[in-house]
Amino acid sequence: VMAAMLKLQQYSFVCAPQPAQWGAIRAMEVNLDGYLEDYRRKRDLVVEGLSDCYEIVKPGGAFYVFPKAPVASGAAFVEEAISRGLLIIPGNIFSHRDSHFRISFAAPDETLHRGIELLRELAKK
Repeated sequence: VMAAMLKLQQYSFVCAPQPAQWGAIRAMEVNLDGYLEDYRRKRDLVVEGLSDCYEIVKPGGAFYVFPKAPVASGAAFVEEAISRGLLIIPGNIFSHRDSHFRISFAAPDETLHRGIELLRELAKK
């Protein structure tokens, strides 16, 4: 039994299992152009909707933007946004600085439009 289990372990963990290899091949054959274009459009919607109110860099490959908060504390800004029903992430989770916040644009357009509107209101405070 131990010899059989050792053989199973060697082929399962030392080499990639064949089913996973076949799955990887199939994944590489999928055309993602439609998804990529949709994410580019969503990225542009968020960046264009907020760039006149926030310091923001257009991401080249992420599904999120990382604007600078309009107040000294990014965490305090995020708390205010959450109290108004907008879920964004404080930047100090990803960095030692507490100056930015993270917005995912992997969301329905309606949600993005509402978020942009609320963030524009918060920037005016």
